[in-house]
Amino acid sequence: MTISETVEIESKFEVDPDTPIPAADAFAPLLADDPVVHELSATYYDTADLSLTRHKVTLRRRTGGDDSGWHLKLPSEAGRVELRLPLDHGDDVPAELVAAVAGLVRRRPLAPVARVDNRRHVMLLRDPDGAAVVEFCDDRVSTQSFATGNADGDWREWEVELVDPSRPGARGHLDTVATACTSAGATTSSSSSKLARALGPLPSPDDAGVSAVRDALREDLDKVLDHDPAARRVTMVGVHQMRVAVRGLRSTISSFAEELEAETEGTEIDLADLLDELKVLAAVLGKVRDIQVVDQRLGGLAAEYPDDVVSPLTRQRLSDELASEERRAGARVTEALGSDRYLALLDRLHLLVDVAGTGSGGRSGTDSGSGSGPRSGDTAPTSKKRRREAQDMVLRGVDRQFAKFTKARTRTERDLDSLELTLAQREELTHVVRKRAKALRRNVGALRESDGLTVAPLRTACQRLHTVLGDVQDSVTARMWIRRIARRAESAGEPTFGFGVLFEHERGFSERALAGFESDAATVTAAYRELSESRRAARRRKTTNKKKKKKGTGT
Repeated sequence: MTISETVEIESKFEVDPDTPIPAADAFAPLLADDPVVHELSATYYDTADLSLTRHKVTLRRRTGGDDSGWHLKLPSEAGRVELRLPLDHGDDVPAELVAAVAGLVRRRPLAPVARVDNRRHVMLLRDPDGAAVVEFCDDRVSTQSFATGNADGDWREWEVELVDPSRPGARGHLDTVATACTSAGATTSSSSSKLARALGPLPSPDDAGVSAVRDALREDLDKVLDHDPAARRVTMVGVHQMRVAVRGLRSTISSFAEELEAETEGTEIDLADLLDELKVLAAVLGKVRDIQVVDQRLGGLAAEYPDDVVSPLTRQRLSDELASEERRAGARVTEALGSDRYLALLDRLHLLVDVAGTGSGGRSGTDSGSGSGPRSGDTAPTSKKRRREAQDMVLRGVDRQFAKFTKARTRTERDLDSLELTLAQREELTHVVRKRAKALRRNVGALRESDGLTVAPLRTACQRLHTVLGDVQDSVTARMWIRRIARRAESAGEPTFGFGVLFEHERGFSERALAGFESDAATVTAAYRELSESRRAARRRKTTNKKKKKKGTGT
């Protein structure tokens, strides 16, 4: 069955029951059609732990109005993407929509979690040319929550939505209608959706704060799942962000493998195998992401040259070849995320979060040696103590990743100085440093500027080195594709001069970028030493304060 897809850009407003809707001239220059009344009823579905809702996804079966059917709403960079199917499935959630959020649902059942009934007055607003541009809805809502203890609710709200977000000037028209709403007495809604208001605040995990390692893993896994639906649709942002999240999760597991090894003993979790699976997943996502980046990079570069240098035929060959490769790589992403292997990986990652912080051998409440969980016999740690333990955990990760960075940097600079290397060999050596800098940057990014710690210089230095060497790697990938596509063009009897021009441009870019590598790497080391000195100073202050406090009590 074909799924229809639309982008939803809307604004919601809270309004008192008796507030009159804005007068027609308040929407000028837009003109209002006569209002139409719809009786809508929607049943929302989710897992028992509200996984869809937690990741800002809604799945509903709606009757009434002109869009009856199954609706799946997904977050996106442009607004919200809505996937629709007709009501042919009865009360069974369509398999096509379940597949779109399989990473969030996994193999668990979906059941009704809330019902929202709505008496809707719809007024279509048109521009002076007669084109419908904004839909104004006056909603009187009543709700029931089946999954939380939130009481049944009744309220009124106004909802304004763009009919066609791609239409020129559409955003300006939406702003005009929004201004009319607030001028009439409405206030911007405090809730993201009717479902969110029906369910009320979602409970936090009972074990939040018990283990800093567990909290870090849960946060990383949530980021992976946040971008899973968009990656399944092979959007550029979705694939990129999911790959970043997968690498971040892999980095966290690697950084705290020492603590996790004891805690996964006696479980079915093999950390080495888990890391390998995440590496494979990142590579599948990386393939399509690299092609997308190269397409943008070379498309922009080729456009800077005149036609007699980089011909239209060369530009078309580049575009066609990369589009074809992107489709193939995208199909592999879809296949990977739709596989039992991926679902099994998610099951193991959720299990890892569950056992993290439980202590050696999985004995809940015992000390794992990481300083992140409560010791046997202790009362629950205070929030201040938990924050300190979390910071200490992150600092240990920073120390470990910096040691790996230093080892890679030392080896690379030694070889760069002592060997006659080609550009390709230098790029390969510095790529290892980039990976180490990236892992260090992730750990540093989790540090808070607190207790006198000097974090910002190291964060900035890691970002700078990662960006420079990332640009080099993008250039390496671009040149690989230029060579590959040029060979195909040559076999087809097409001129290849333009490919040579693009190749040399990228080669020169990489040479210039690598010229400052050693200085940027040295800045990272200097910034780490600055952080280390601030840590020592903080410890000295803490010791001094304890002595003063002890002396003041006369003990």
